[in-house]
Amino acid sequence: MTDTNDKLRSLFLTALMVTSVVAVGVSFTGAAAADVANDTGTYGTISAATDATPVDGEAGSTDSHSFAIAGIYLEDGETETITIDTSDAADAGLEISGTDSVEIIGAGEGLFKSDVTVEEADDEEVVLSVSVDGGVKGGYFVPQIKYDNVDNAESDASATHEVTATGDADDTPYTAEVDYRILQDVRSDAIFKSGNTYDQTVFHGETVRFEHSADTQSTQYDNVQIEIFEYDSDDTRGTRVKSLNTGTLADAIDFDTSQLDTGQKYVVAINEDSDGVTNEVNPLRVTELGLSANATDTSITTEDEFEADVSADAPNEEFTYRLLNSDGDVVELANGDDAEFTETYDGSGAAEISFNPAADEDLGTGNYTIEVEDTSTGITAQTDTIEVTEAGDEEATFAGNGFVTEEVGDVARIPVELSNTDEATLVIGSEDQNYIANVHVEDGDDDGEVTVLFNSYAAGADQSDQYNIVEAEADDDEASLQTQTGDFRENYPTANYDPYTGTKAPSGNLLAVADYDMNVTAGTYSLSDDDEYTDPDAVGGLSLQERSTDQVSLWISPDGDDYSDLETEDINVRIGSNLTQTDEVAEGDYAVHAIEATGIEGALEVARGSDDVRSLLYDNADYQVHFKIEQADPGPNADADRINLHEGNSYLVSDPENDTYYVAVDMEELEYVDANKWGGNSEPTGDVTDGDELTANFTVRGQSVLSDDDSEMVYADYETVERDATLNDGDDVTVRAQSGQQISGETSVAPGSEVTVRIRSTDTDEPFQLTPETEVDEDGTFTVGGDFSDVNPGTNFTAQTRVNGDETGDSVDGVVREAEGADVTFSDQESDGSTVTVDSANLGTGGFIAVHAGDASGDIVGVSDYLESGSQQDVEISLDEELDESATLVAMPHMDTNDDEAFDYNGSDTDAPYTESGVPVTDSAEITVGDTGTETATPTATATPEETETVTPTATPTPEDDTGGDTPTATTEGEGPGFTAVLALVALVAAALLAVRRDD
Repeated sequence: MTDTNDKLRSLFLTALMVTSVVAVGVSFTGAAAADVANDTGTYGTISAATDATPVDGEAGSTDSHSFAIAGIYLEDGETETITIDTSDAADAGLEISGTDSVEIIGAGEGLFKSDVTVEEADDEEVVLSVSVDGGVKGGYFVPQIKYDNVDNAESDASATHEVTATGDADDTPYTAEVDYRILQDVRSDAIFKSGNTYDQTVFHGETVRFEHSADTQSTQYDNVQIEIFEYDSDDTRGTRVKSLNTGTLADAIDFDTSQLDTGQKYVVAINEDSDGVTNEVNPLRVTELGLSANATDTSITTEDEFEADVSADAPNEEFTYRLLNSDGDVVELANGDDAEFTETYDGSGAAEISFNPAADEDLGTGNYTIEVEDTSTGITAQTDTIEVTEAGDEEATFAGNGFVTEEVGDVARIPVELSNTDEATLVIGSEDQNYIANVHVEDGDDDGEVTVLFNSYAAGADQSDQYNIVEAEADDDEASLQTQTGDFRENYPTANYDPYTGTKAPSGNLLAVADYDMNVTAGTYSLSDDDEYTDPDAVGGLSLQERSTDQVSLWISPDGDDYSDLETEDINVRIGSNLTQTDEVAEGDYAVHAIEATGIEGALEVARGSDDVRSLLYDNADYQVHFKIEQADPGPNADADRINLHEGNSYLVSDPENDTYYVAVDMEELEYVDANKWGGNSEPTGDVTDGDELTANFTVRGQSVLSDDDSEMVYADYETVERDATLNDGDDVTVRAQSGQQISGETSVAPGSEVTVRIRSTDTDEPFQLTPETEVDEDGTFTVGGDFSDVNPGTNFTAQTRVNGDETGDSVDGVVREAEGADVTFSDQESDGSTVTVDSANLGTGGFIAVHAGDASGDIVGVSDYLESGSQQDVEISLDEELDESATLVAMPHMDTNDDEAFDYNGSDTDAPYTESGVPVTDSAEITVGDTGTETATPTATATPEETETVTPTATPTPEDDTGGDTPTATTEGEGPGFTAVLALVALVAAALLAVRRDD
């Protein structure tokens, strides 16, 4: 009986599929129990006849699966311990919250559900205890395990529970394996079912699900075949790229699309089973999500935020972002929560994310990354490593020496520098100065600098959207006024109370000319009443000085310019080129009025801004200053009419750092209005015409806060003139039939204007047209160049100036004459590398010889002095850089087209090369760099001029010269002093030796 009992105590384990739906209960009848007995076979054999139901991530936040453990044989009072290993589930991201997550949902044969107790349950294992009352031959029970966070599940083709019976009843442990499937939570658009034929698009790297479409509650399909083919056309199948099988665990399988190619289309065929014949077609497109996460800064301190920019091709979709430590684990925040948050891409698929500084969340220094997970697809991306180091001490200082000087009424620019902090408190003034402004400063772009703009004109008024007493110069930074205190603020006049905003408006009073204290401190501090912060990081000062009204000067600018959106630096660049001082303005050009005055910037900003001309025209700079243009001399007993200036014909460009304000007026089609009916509805009284004398007037109003006394006025008088141009002083023009010919003129249009001279043949048998362009010089003159080398001499033409396409001035007649020729001879020679010598040249009208490196198109490496017309001999030319090795150089004669005897050629028609048949005249030479020969001794005896004669000695050949050819000769000219009888004797001796050699 003992042997029999041992066998009866043996544990027989198997797995029976029941259900995967939590809400569905399971009961086992006697018939079911008999089936179990039949399936399990001989007692004591370990096997797994069926499988556990799958865990489905699509089920929501929780799901469960169940399986049967059969072959339990215990005697009365015996207990068996059974352990179920759940580590595979934990590895897939599933969680078991405790013993309440395990329920015994069925038992049979000799067991009841009450015979099984759940002792322990966690993410790694479930421990069950089985005990019975009364003798029992055998039985089974069905545990159901519920998992949390199944929507975070990672799919697994085959997971396993290892079930172990410890053998408490017979000291013999038994084990069995239960296989099951874990399915991931995937979006509905990424589920491919048999029977679907419409195109579906998924992101590369996204997990998709292939499943049979049958009702799994009633019919189970095992071994479903899935085949993926390349797409050819019309949904036809190309090459097979993947073959899958769901196996016996379920009729669905998850698939990682990283195995497919981005941008491709595929055909998915799903069969019923291994013997099925259906081949439903599912067109599958794979595209790129483009998920990226880029850290704003990869080197930060413990006081800086973690920041990143996120983008994906999924606008308005949801994503999760996490802060990970160097081990890749989600960090824990100071409140105990994980550093994990959910956000949504904006309409363009972008987002900005951040985490609090490490110091705020009790995080240490080290390396971190930010991980982003797209909610729909599960695709993730990470930033580069973000290194966090310990932050230094917080400090705020002033840039430079901390002292700022400005005229009262202007906007002071106060530069604040911040270290290891983004915020600071700036204090302007003191109790002794009866004015204190407390300003909060914030560095929004993390560059460590904030320039605070302090409007000394608006100080004392109430800060509002319109009246900015302080603001930050950069858009990303912030400067906000916290409080203003002191007698100046308390006694600020209420007469300027603005009933619309309920605030004290500016222009009630002006800060006194004085030196004001300043200090700055890291962090944010609230000053109470007149108390200053007593321990600042840095101190400085603001010196407000007397303002002044200086002058108005007139400048002109071409009508092709655009002043509607100019910056200060654009104006400064134009001065001297497209902006020229004058007292005459041509119709259509811009009259640019440079107002030089200090202390008016603040008033302009309060009106409409210092970049809006209406601040000077209509709103009169908060009724402090005004600009107008009127008739200079209206005649006796008449008021001067004003020019109707408005934002359509006038523009304001401010340069407050230089206390200059440019009012640009488009002089085309200006109208006068009656000075006594000034206003937007005034009727025009006439047009501004050529010859009108005008006066530009800038006024600082008397009895205003900017001028306690009489009005301050400055003027600029000027005259409007006709748009005109004259070519060649009105005389006929003569050019040569060659390139580099120039025609000059003068005009009344603004310097910098683009001018075209249209040159057109008047001979019908010799048609040609040229349209050279140039710009008007500062003195009002212009010169164009033309290439007439293809025009036959004797051809007549006319030349007409055009400005902006309009004919300007009278045309002149012209004729093409014969070309002036040139030639040049440049021989091979030895040189010390610093100079070369051109043998000869003939320049028809004079000019220069340029030396080019390599060939005629090479760089110019040397130019002769100016050469008169006619023949030139032995022209020595210094090279710009000394040659250090032998080289080929090219000599090229150039004209002096502008008659200034200076070489001005820069690739244009000015001082162009002499040409022949349209090709520059040149000659080349090989220059050998080295020893140029033995120095010649200077004889002491000098012959008189009457004794001077020329002797041509014959050079003596070297011993190696036995070719029998003509003997080279060298010519020496003996003109003038220095050719003595000694040299003659040397020559005679040389000749005699040669004769002796020939006799031999």
